Amino acid sequence: TLSPVFKLQSAPFARLRGGFDEMKIIDGGYCVEYSASASLSSSSTLRFCIEVVGTTDLDVTIPEGKLYFALPYFGLRTERGGDGGDDSTSMSKMEVSNREGTMTVKQMGWHTGWYREESRMLGVFRAVPLEKARGRDKF
Repeated sequence: TLSPVFKLQSAPFARLRGGFDEMKIIDGGYCVEYSASASLSSSSTLRFCIEVVGTTDLDVTIPEGKLYFALPYFGLRTERGGDGGDDSTSMSKMEVSNREGTMTVKQMGWHTGWYREESRMLGVFRAVPLEKARGRDKF
């Protein structure tokens, strides 16, 4: 079962090679995929995709089009701000795995014996809290 699909708010560029290169992000979206028969934390996946212009650097190519990402999802956590009084604020944050997630592309191919759209592994990624990412990198 899929949640509604939401528009992804992202930076205008993806940073590549530790910030030495960039690739324009055109658009994106995300949703949560879960099994209705299991608990949320045991079977949920955060799925998101971004549409990019693509890039090539020596022998590495990221094709123009959509990149698909998947990462285990553990639900929402509410954090309270302020002093806890009536004027305190609360914010919900997604709890995702800090292990590697997958990044794939979809392309037409014959690898299964049938000519059809296939997901092909492009690489892996790690999600880190925004505060930590900003501490590592001022971009």
